[in-house]
Amino acid sequence: MTAGGNIRQIKQNVWKWDVGGKRYSLKKYDSAHQARKVRRIHDELENIGFPHILPIIGSADERAVIQPWLDRARPADYSSRTGRERTLSVLRTLHETSEKVNWESTGVLYRYPLIAKWEDRLAKFRNQKKKLVPLIGNPHYDSIIFHAEEALRSIRKTYDPEEDCTLLHGDVVHHNFLKGPDGKYVMIDFDLACTGPAGTETALWIHRVLPHVDFNLDYLCGEQPELASLSASSFNLLLYPNELLREWLYLLSLEEDKQNQLKVKLDRFTDKALSAWIPLCYQVSKRANH
Repeated sequence: MTAGGNIRQIKQNVWKWDVGGKRYSLKKYDSAHQARKVRRIHDELENIGFPHILPIIGSADERAVIQPWLDRARPADYSSRTGRERTLSVLRTLHETSEKVNWESTGVLYRYPLIAKWEDRLAKFRNQKKKLVPLIGNPHYDSIIFHAEEALRSIRKTYDPEEDCTLLHGDVVHHNFLKGPDGKYVMIDFDLACTGPAGTETALWIHRVLPHVDFNLDYLCGEQPELASLSASSFNLLLYPNELLREWLYLLSLEEDKQNQLKVKLDRFTDKALSAWIPLCYQVSKRANH
């Protein structure tokens, strides 16, 4: 894969490479196409001076992406106001790159299939009912199904895939925002990058953040005033219990001992989310119909 230095695997397809007194991250993709996509995105962002990425270093392997290792970096903290403010600012700056780059003309990005993706996730949740009900309990399982169906019914009527179309990172989990020792934030892992409405990804960011503010959308919008300008279709995306569906399906992919560990956390998360869902729906409705 590489010559010289010391290489240590840290994830399935990621290695930390120490060579010549410097450290690098080396990521090996399943296909050359995906690696080319990531490199093209970085090239375009570097060309316009986007400040929140790490450079890509040339590699003889067309499936490899090599970047400097960011020493003493920490994932963003969605439980802190500063972490929320900074990551939302980075995300807004990313979306604003459409003013300088025609992302759909690059030929390496697909349109984000939000509705199809969420319909598929709900179908998988239904298909796993026999395994999930003993873990979640019938009342919670039925509630998740009900809220997902109601949300999709509303989203199909209001969602506009052409609205403010731009580059989307595709996975706004907290550990894809790294805070360096200088306080600067960078985005990593553009593997799932695509194009779509800026409001869609902002809503997906809100999905990730809401558990950290007790699912209080009014509080979050008061803290981050720019969220008030989201479109009605973007606010409606908050009605879909995406985090619950994804996390319970993820639990099923784990070995039994790891399932038991995660279940303790998911039980608390599910109780909290479902108890807050009706007030959240009211807050969403109030803003979507404003």
